[in-house]
Amino acid sequence: MIKKLLLAFSLLSQVTFGAPSRGDWLAGGGFGLTLGPTLVMLSPQLEYVYKPDLTFGSLVQMGLAGDGVLFTVSGTCRAVFGDPAAKVRPTFEGGLGLAMASNLYASSVGVHILAAGGVDYIYDKDVTLGTMLRLNFAPPLKSMFLSWPMILARFKL
Repeated sequence: MIKKLLLAFSLLSQVTFGAPSRGDWLAGGGFGLTLGPTLVMLSPQLEYVYKPDLTFGSLVQMGLAGDGVLFTVSGTCRAVFGDPAAKVRPTFEGGLGLAMASNLYASSVGVHILAAGGVDYIYDKDVTLGTMLRLNFAPPLKSMFLSWPMILARFKL
């Protein structure tokens, strides 16, 4: 039985995927904070690779607290800069969508505009880890709030 497991592990460990290329899909998520108000934040994301350094996709940000919820859904564009062989690369993101809130603001639905910057650490060909600081404009809910997914992970589907 152990020999079969070792053989299966050996075969699976030899399977490798190329770096994300045009047509690939990336899934990811982040965990962090939303400030103004301060909430625990989760941010799942799905992206289509248009070019190896340019993706288009969707982003959901969920800020959770005992006194309310802040929820955004946005279409996004993410660009990665720097040397493709580097392990750490700067990342910029922009997006447009809707923001919804309960018990936090007078208005419950508004426009959402997103501008963000951060860094990606290339863990391996299929996984990146990173962090990103997102500046969110959500009139008429609130003029601005900051979200910081301290830990972001993206992987190739």
